Amino acid sequence: MNASSIYVIVSIIYGFPSVLLYIFSFFVIINFRKSFDSSFFNLYIYDGLFNLFTYFNGFVFLRLSSITCDTCFFASFFKNTSGIILNFVVAMTWHMAYVQYGTTVLISSNRLSVLLKYNVLEPASFSEITNVNKVYNFQVWRQFTWILVILVYFMPFLDTYRYFVHTAEMKYYEETEGYTPISSVPINDSFAYLIPFMIISTIGSVALNITSLLFVKQVKLRKKNEVESNFLIIMSITCTAQLFGMVLSVSRVILAGTKVANTLAQILPFVSDGLTLVQPWLLVVFCHSIRDKMRMTLGLKKSNVQAASSQILKDRSITT
Repeated sequence: MNASSIYVIVSIIYGFPSVLLYIFSFFVIINFRKSFDSSFFNLYIYDGLFNLFTYFNGFVFLRLSSITCDTCFFASFFKNTSGIILNFVVAMTWHMAYVQYGTTVLISSNRLSVLLKYNVLEPASFSEITNVNKVYNFQVWRQFTWILVILVYFMPFLDTYRYFVHTAEMKYYEETEGYTPISSVPINDSFAYLIPFMIISTIGSVALNITSLLFVKQVKLRKKNEVESNFLIIMSITCTAQLFGMVLSVSRVILAGTKVANTLAQILPFVSDGLTLVQPWLLVVFCHSIRDKMRMTLGLKKSNVQAASSQILKDRSITT
């Protein structure tokens, strides 16, 4: 068994459970919408959809293709992947890096702004609005999140459009017995704008999260702020993974042509997967309400209504 096959197996071992947990968390959030009606969970779903697309795009066209020999079952699929479809696949390999880092900045901005001006940007009800003039700002994040998400996705085309005007092909390598999508865009040109964006966005995300953590530390923690603190922990861990990925990417470019760069090129896909798939696990660990609703969905815990009904029946049986 070669290294590529081992990489694919490892990716499946941690990837598919993460995908299932992502999908299950989406179902729970949507099914219990009243309990999770906040901009954070809206952003979580958008971010999750982006991450799932990123994972499957990389799994199919980078990992699975790398172990597909010229006579294997999927060989014809990769041979016939060409034209605009292949251009899109190659473009998304770089494009989604912009989206991931941009989304982290967006969520970090969301957490800090909501902490500072919750009663203006995301009040739970009209009763939290103390000024008539603030009615216009009611639920700003929940109303306009989709616009910001669209911008985060489409703005990177200012750079990645290049992959649609250059040629791309699925090249077969005899020595590795696998296919690899390649583009006529030089690798250094691919990183020319991406690396500066990764550096700037990572610095921005880290700064926003540090500011949020300092704010939470200074204020008196109420139940609401305790929830926000858990959200910040999730974002802080995500930022750490993002920072690690940025450092490795920059190192790979600086050390291009060396053995270290080749080693980094093998490590980076796993770091990318970590940034892509860690969110649902963090949500389950740090969000008590999500865990409760998941147990209720799986029938491992009764809802409040069910528990109350059971208690009433129990009381009646005692009194009769």
